[in-house]
Amino acid sequence: MFKKSRILLLALAALVMASCGDMASKLGGMKTDSPDVLEKAKELVKANFDPAQWKVVSVDWSEGAGQDELTGEVASVRFYMIDKDGKAWQQSFHPSLGWKASDLDDTSFAEGDKYDDPKEYPALELDKLDAAKYTKIIEDAKALIPKGYTYKSMESFEMNTFDKSPMELVFNVVEEGKETVTNAGKTSTVYYQLRYSVSDDGKVKFEGAI
Repeated sequence: MFKKSRILLLALAALVMASCGDMASKLGGMKTDSPDVLEKAKELVKANFDPAQWKVVSVDWSEGAGQDELTGEVASVRFYMIDKDGKAWQQSFHPSLGWKASDLDDTSFAEGDKYDDPKEYPALELDKLDAAKYTKIIEDAKALIPKGYTYKSMESFEMNTFDKSPMELVFNVVEEGKETVTNAGKTSTVYYQLRYSVSDDGKVKFEGAI
């Protein structure tokens, strides 16, 4: 049995109404499962991280929480970097702020399972993942959704150089015929999250529900 999550339809309706106006232009209409966000990540790397000073080792993007759940709208693109002294950093960019960078955060991130020392992490070669490969990964993952469930949005995508599985994605899905539940006059969408890993050669594996 998958773990249930719920979101009020009222919040989704409010988001859809807002997206007809300024919200759509504010967020840029960029979806987590669109190659557009991949190209934006490449632009951000080139514009913000001098390879002589920073070694980018991970990138991830995700949709927002609350009213942004199940919309697939990109809420942030986050990078993990290693500086010249081997210290780990992270920095995020938000479309709602015109892709303005957050402050650098020296909070260390989780250790990978390929290297003992962050200094050994290879630099991320984001250009090796193109739009066609990205789209194929997502479509291959959709093909592995268990029978009886329907894709709603991609919660997140991550690519790094320090794990045995260099890419990971999470889908939000709903059970067919049981998409909503009503209680005390309020209707909510019931959804589940599925995790996938991607090997170096692009093979997608369903890892199970979160």
